[in-house]
Amino acid sequence: MSAPNKKAVPPMIFEDNFIEHKNIAWRVEPAHQDPNNPLLEPKYPWDSASPCVGHGTVIKDPIDGLYKAWTVSAAEYPGFWGDFEFRLTYAYSEDGVKWVRPELDICPFPGHPRTNILFDYDSGGRSTYASVLIDPVGNPDEPYEMFLFRHPWFKNPSLVVRGFSGKNERYLSLYRYRSKDGLHWRGVEGPYPLKTDDSMYVHKNKESGYVAHFKDCVPSLPGGYVPYDCAAGRCRIQFRMTSKDGTDWSEPTLIMQPDWKDHPGNQFMEVGYYPYGKGIIGLTAIFNATTQTQDLHFAASTDGLKWWRPAQCPCLPLAPAGDYGSGLIWPTRTLIEDDGKLYIYYGATDGLHADTYNPTPNMLRAFSGAFCRAWWDVGRMWAAVPAAGGDLEASLITPLMKLEGEKLHINGVTLRDGEIKVEVLHPIHTPGNPPLQKAVDGFSMAECIPFKGDHKCEVVRWKNGDSACLRGQNVHLRLSLRRARLYGFEWR
Repeated sequence: MSAPNKKAVPPMIFEDNFIEHKNIAWRVEPAHQDPNNPLLEPKYPWDSASPCVGHGTVIKDPIDGLYKAWTVSAAEYPGFWGDFEFRLTYAYSEDGVKWVRPELDICPFPGHPRTNILFDYDSGGRSTYASVLIDPVGNPDEPYEMFLFRHPWFKNPSLVVRGFSGKNERYLSLYRYRSKDGLHWRGVEGPYPLKTDDSMYVHKNKESGYVAHFKDCVPSLPGGYVPYDCAAGRCRIQFRMTSKDGTDWSEPTLIMQPDWKDHPGNQFMEVGYYPYGKGIIGLTAIFNATTQTQDLHFAASTDGLKWWRPAQCPCLPLAPAGDYGSGLIWPTRTLIEDDGKLYIYYGATDGLHADTYNPTPNMLRAFSGAFCRAWWDVGRMWAAVPAAGGDLEASLITPLMKLEGEKLHINGVTLRDGEIKVEVLHPIHTPGNPPLQKAVDGFSMAECIPFKGDHKCEVVRWKNGDSACLRGQNVHLRLSLRRARLYGFEWR
């Protein structure tokens, strides 16, 4: 095993990393909007409403290093609400900013013999939620894999999805494809007998296999009934399923629903999946049925089942009304880490989901928008801060941990005369009494040289002790914050 990178940014802290919190609040860093936004705007008849409504995958291809997007484009459609013209389309970029919609010979469109459409209606109806996974090592012959929703009844009289046998009259079904080049796809399995609503992303964990997050509905929670919402009387929540092979799936497990901290109109459209440190970041699309808008929140988990949302506030907030991203922000399947930044590509609509002055369920053309991206500095998405502010200190205590390395590295920021200090604690067990902790000689709070400034990977030191002598010991850490932000730490 290679030695750890001593300059690498320590992983973000999760709420579950601590057994005690005193005077702690959570700060969420707002995303930086790319100054080149919008990256793509409507151009062709098949993307006349939006070149990207999300519902797909944007990743940096490990095979050729290109940024690639398999996303859903929307066309103007004056029909019944919900019957939007969605097609799976492809684009690529060398730098992640300048995107090309290539002219392919896969799906012609009237007046356009070459397009960037990968699936049109004659191949099996409408397409949504493309989960594209790339594994050149595990499957070198067909390294591209995709799970895709097909709506076989939409403008497809045959009701057959090409590459699969038999008619399918369901509203939508999930299908699995493979490809040599990411453009020409071969049907593998489907339709899967899964009970889902109209959103699902599939991810792949190298250790345990496939993970799917999907939306379903329950009756509206108290105070959550919104008469003009197209799902009036229902509340959207999130479930999880797993599979070792992508074929046989577990029973659904509830992972996220509104709690007492949420606005009564909050509902959960999508939860992402991005392995990070010893946990998972799940960028979450929070739909507010009252305002008919959708923004993005961070969620984090150490096991994929129990999720925590720091501060429960937007990390990618809405733009002013009428601008791209003022109505609905639809994230693509996962985050992209590149050059010290964590990117999210998203569909940014400039309109609401429904008319809030209409007394009955309805839906506007809610997919008029553009393709945009935003980013955060790696390791600086959220932070623990003193809840009371001022000179009052806050503190966190870790569970018992075995120190495998020699030094403690911190990612943090102090303001004005603020500081972060750390002490190392031995557990004390007295029969009949609660567990206590006692500072290790030489490593008390008073002996800690305070962390000050703005550093993403700074070593903590003590006046009279070399922390290398603690290697192999089982200890707690108490971190004290005053006018400070703690993003992460790691002993290595």
